[in-house]
Amino acid sequence: MAKDLDAYIAALRGQFIDVDAVFGAQCWDQFSHYAMWLGVPAWPTYTNAGGTSPHGGYACNVHHNAASAGLNEWFEILPATVTPRRGDVVFWEYGSAWYPSSHVATVLEVLAGNRMLRCLTQNPGAVQIADLITDGIVGYLRPRVAIVGTPDAQRTSALTTKERSEELEMANHYIAKTEAGRQINAIFNTQSGFFHEFESRDGEYNTNVARTFGVKDPTSLVSVSHYDAVKRDAATLRAGTA
Repeated sequence: MAKDLDAYIAALRGQFIDVDAVFGAQCWDQFSHYAMWLGVPAWPTYTNAGGTSPHGGYACNVHHNAASAGLNEWFEILPATVTPRRGDVVFWEYGSAWYPSSHVATVLEVLAGNRMLRCLTQNPGAVQIADLITDGIVGYLRPRVAIVGTPDAQRTSALTTKERSEELEMANHYIAKTEAGRQINAIFNTQSGFFHEFESRDGEYNTNVARTFGVKDPTSLVSVSHYDAVKRDAATLRAGTA
């Protein structure tokens, strides 16, 4: 049976989708919800369903292990070199410049020049339509079921000044490093450059941070050089958006 993408977008736009009820409304939750709407059981959509390598716990791991998770029953597994279609699921690689913790979204339209994709996406913020750069894409999942409809692919309205301020201060990622016998943690925002560090001392406090900001230990524990690079990039981003 064909699936009407118009109806899906109308029902989800502006909502916060949290499929697994942990880590809040992440980009993966929108993908999992979309896949189940297409008829896929929940488990094969999980990041580690097909294996924990190379980036267990991160959205891109779904694409890396799509075949072993059995997702080829519902999707064609395609490389980054194909031209996406409306309804395809697009994945960005872990460590990519724009999405260092990877990302996943639903393609609505390829924009002129093939440099941007208009997508249905979540995190930061609720489910919305936004234009996302193609740099760092690792590949696509193309639904085997027919996708019909011509969705209203107008971008989500710009945030008010107050909403933008609140969003820019909100962390949407977490990483940690071990240095000199101490674990140093950071919560940060990939759009604003907000970056807050704290040391691991209070286990309950860190559990709450994990629940709120998406800690997937031990995958959030990165090398010192990686952590320091993210910190520098955040500072550069803050300087550029000040």
